[in-house]
Amino acid sequence: MNKLTIIFSSISFFLISCGGGGDMDRPIYNTDVIVGDWLFESNCEEYVLGVDTIFLSNELPDTISIFSNSDNSLSIDAGDNTLDASINIDGDFFIRYQSFRAFLDLGVISDTATVYLTGDGNFSSDSTATMNLTFTEPNLPGQIDCTVNLSKLD
Repeated sequence: MNKLTIIFSSISFFLISCGGGGDMDRPIYNTDVIVGDWLFESNCEEYVLGVDTIFLSNELPDTISIFSNSDNSLSIDAGDNTLDASINIDGDFFIRYQSFRAFLDLGVISDTATVYLTGDGNFSSDSTATMNLTFTEPNLPGQIDCTVNLSKLD
């Protein structure tokens, strides 16, 4: 009888201690504090294409706007481009692989081209962040890496 009581007590304790966690919400980053306009200071590698050099920093916007309409999701307006990103509880954000329209001035030819980017970054405070971006074009070798400092304007 003693063994039966111990087994029953152990099972009851196990069931009570393991239950109840299913309804807990996942913690989210408070995106309200980062929504707004940001100064966008980029430092990009040069890309040599034959006799021409692409200075991508010159073609990127000076400011961006950050919006959020759902948990752990960001929308980044960068000139004519809108980037989708996800953010975790620590303020780390991730920009999935997506297209980006950039004006490229190659001296003889100037045109808008579709390139692709991916990236990540971190909001170290409500008013400062860093971002690392990698731009690629499937028909060209190599990539352009950029480091971006962000400072909140409002």
